Order: sequence, then structure tokens, then C-alpha cells
Amino acid sequence: MQTTFWLSIVLALATLSLHSSVLAQSRQAPPGMFKELDDEIVGKAIVLHGKQLFIDNYVIESLSGAKKVLNQPVKHPKNPLVRRDKPWEEKLSSPFGYGAVVRDERDGLYKIWYQIWHDDKDAAGSLGYVTSPDGIVWEKPITDLQAGNNWATFEPKEPWVSGAGVMIDSAEKNPDRRFKMMYLAKPDGKLSSLQSCVAYSADGVHWKPELKNPLIPYSDTQIAPYWDARLNRFVAYLRFGPPNVRIISRIESEDFFHWSPKVTVVQKSKLDAPFSTELYTMGAMPYHGVYIGVLNTYHGETIKPIPDDQPWMDRTDNQLTFSRDGVTWQRVLKDGAISAAELRGERDWKQAAQQATFLPYGEFRKDWDWGQIYPHHPPLVVGDEIRFYYTGITGRHWHTYHKDTRDSGIGLATLRLDGFVSVNAGEEPGTLTTKSLVFLGDTLVVNANATGGSLTVEALDPEGKVIEGFGIADCTPITTDSVRHVLKWQDNADCHLLQGRPIKLRFHLKNTNLYAFEPGIRHNHYLQSYD
Repeated sequence: MQTTFWLSIVLALATLSLHSSVLAQSRQAPPGMFKELDDEIVGKAIVLHGKQLFIDNYVIESLSGAKKVLNQPVKHPKNPLVRRDKPWEEKLSSPFGYGAVVRDERDGLYKIWYQIWHDDKDAAGSLGYVTSPDGIVWEKPITDLQAGNNWATFEPKEPWVSGAGVMIDSAEKNPDRRFKMMYLAKPDGKLSSLQSCVAYSADGVHWKPELKNPLIPYSDTQIAPYWDARLNRFVAYLRFGPPNVRIISRIESEDFFHWSPKVTVVQKSKLDAPFSTELYTMGAMPYHGVYIGVLNTYHGETIKPIPDDQPWMDRTDNQLTFSRDGVTWQRVLKDGAISAAELRGERDWKQAAQQATFLPYGEFRKDWDWGQIYPHHPPLVVGDEIRFYYTGITGRHWHTYHKDTRDSGIGLATLRLDGFVSVNAGEEPGTLTTKSLVFLGDTLVVNANATGGSLTVEALDPEGKVIEGFGIADCTPITTDSVRHVLKWQDNADCHLLQGRPIKLRFHLKNTNLYAFEPGIRHNHYLQSYD
């Protein structure tokens, strides 16, 4: 009896094992789950990692019935967010100048350091400091107890401080050097002694200059530093000089102490000729594998009387610049980035310059920022928007000669996430076709506003033939506004069949603005192994 029982158990286990073995041998991965890649398969296709913008034509093969458009940030309705409102600011020539902004993750505060001009002769300069929990409502904390103001302090005291660029070094092991600054100083108060220096701080308020200053050759405007994780180096943009020339140079460093010689990266071109434009400052930031710059452009410098039909003279606004490596930069016009060769070509450069404005000054003699706009470094990505803080000034650059009343404040302008340059189509449908691409992922995410219109996408093989299951008819139209639309074909967002192979994407737009797209990884593709 016992023998029969155990025999039945053994037979049952054997049957189960055989059944499991058959199931295991018949288990297969979904079609297209695993692919092979090598240089021959990829060929000349662009291997994508992350978000793709349309500022240049890197991923664009062709546009038909659609066009690229430079978009401007929208100024905040409560501007200026920071203004002259304290007793110690009453006698200042201009209480706000060049600025730097960060969001400190440790205390959750937004922080701005800004230039203070004491008088019209520029005999002394100081550094103001404001904080905010939301970046909208700002406070001026008393930082110098002896003086009773919100000015940063230096040990030893610097006789003149200007053009500060401030950053937080999250990898710094020495807590006294967590905040890093590059700034200008005049040791004897004279212009001839102007030099570029470095300072450190534990709290962003009390600063200690580097003992071996100056470290960097002369610069007569703001120096804009940042950490470039891609290069594993500090990078800064500053003015060329000596001698004093208004063009943009670049330096880099491994330790914030030893800096490379200057390389000029943005020079004056035909774009700048129509309005006698000088390139004053530039701040930049890494952004999804590329670099975005905000160029401070000074038009028509003069101390002479200005004709009524040339109100643009002696005023500053901002243009956009773009780079894929942080070294070679392109100017951005109304329809996107333009190469150095194109800048030397022929076109209506007056019209091009007028249409290249990214952050404009305000309405002449009416708005608080009508005279000059100075961008704070760097732009900040906050949620689904990009924030551009800036100093706005009433009055032109040489305001005393023009008898302009000058005051200043700090304002904010915001741009949609990825919103620098969009591809737009109106009532007449248009298309954007990409170059041959290869990506790894299972989802395509699109930033677009299709409210009142539609956006569909089809996938093509390298020969231009529609890939089965990924045609226009298979694509669920996008008809709303979102920075993170998830594309669906045949009501399915999983597009792993497109990954790991050269493809082209063709976007079909009607009454739609397209800002960016990116491959995503949203699913769990775990497959059980054999027993």
C-alpha cells in the first residue's frame, strides 16, 4: 500500500516536471523584444539619448508646411519682484545690476546675488543678497549687522565688488567652499586695477576671497560660472580682455583655481551691424545634452542726443545662443540656430536682428524695464517652466547724458519647458520628418500644444516606408496641450518594436506647436526564465 502511494507521487512529479519542461521550451519572448546592433546596422543613423529640441537641425531632415519659431519668455505680471524699498537703498545710484540666481536644495530657498551701484561715477560697488521660498516673493535679510543692510560681506573687506557669478558646488567636501563666486575687483578703486577674482563661502553671505587672486585675466562685466557634469569641469563665460573688447570668451577648470586661457566663442557678426550691437555678457546652462545661452546685447552706444526715430539706441536686450558642446556657439534667429558660415552670408540682417530678440526691454519710457535688461545667471528649470530672472533698468546705458531718470529692479520671465524654438503649423497641415534615428526604450514622449488642432506621428524605415502598425491611421491623435504627451499606436503606448533599429519619425501637425520629443522607458519587460 505504501509502495503504491509513493509510486503515485513519483509519477505525478514526473508528469509535472515534463509539463513544466514543455512549457519552458515553448516560452518565447514577444516579437522584436531582442535586437542586435552594430556599427553596420546603425550606419549613419543618430543614436538618441534623451530629449531632442529643434533649436538647430540636428535631428530634422525636412519640414513641409511647418516652420521653426523662436519663442519669447513671458514677463511676470507682478514685475519687478524686487525693488528699491529699504532706507539704505534710497541714495544708491542704481540698487540692482548684474545678478546670479540659484535654488539651494538644502534649505529650499531661491537666492539672488546682485550688483549694487553706489553712484553714477562707479566709485564703489557692493553685492546685495535676497532670498525667497517660491522665487516670487523675495525678502532682504539683514546680513551685515554692523551696517544694517542685506549686503554680502568679504573677509578681508574688498574695496569694490562687481559682476558676481555665484554657484553651489554640491560635490565640494570643504563646507567653507560650498558656495563659489567669480567676480570683478578694483583693489585701488581705479579702473586700471580691474581684475577677475574667486571667492568662497559656507553660507552665501560671508565670503573669503582666494588668497592668490587674481586668477583669471581681466573681464569688465559679469563672469558666469557653472559645473559641467558632462565635461567634469567648471566652465565660465566672461568678456574678452585685456584690452576691453565686448565679445564673449570661455574658460574652464578642474578645481576652480587653475583656469585655461581664454577662447573667444561668440564674436560680432553681420547680425550685429545694423544696430551697432555689442556683446556685453552671456550666461549659459547645460540642458538635456546641449547648452543654452542668454546673450546680453547692447545696441547703439552713444552719449550724443538720440533721434526720435531711433529709440533703440543705447539700450540693451537679450538674444538666445545655442551649442552642442559648450565651446562652439550659434546665434539663434527667428527660425532657429544659424551657423558661422551663414552669419557671413547675405540676407536682410536688419530684419534678422529685429526678429532675434529673446527677452526684450519694456515699452519706451513707460515700463519699469524700458532701458536695459541684464539676465541673471543661470536660467532655472522649475517644474514645467524655465525661469529667467533679470535686472531691469529705467533709463539708457549712458542715462546721465540722455537726462533719463534711472531706477532698477529684479524681474522674472518664464518659458514653457523646452520652449526655446518650436515647430509650428497652422490651419494648413505641415510635417516634420526626422533624420534616421536609433533609440533604446519603449515609449515616445512629446512636448506639444495641439489645442484646437491635432498631432499624429508615423514611423518609417530608412527607405521611407511606413512600418506596419505605426502609420498615421494607427496613431491616436493628440489634441491637447502637455509637456509629456505619450504617443500611442493602435491604442498602445508600448513601441519597443521601434527601438534598436534605424527609423525615421514623421510628425503631422495641424494648428499645433511642437517643442520636443524623447524616447522613454516606462514598462517592465521582465521575462521569466526557463525552469
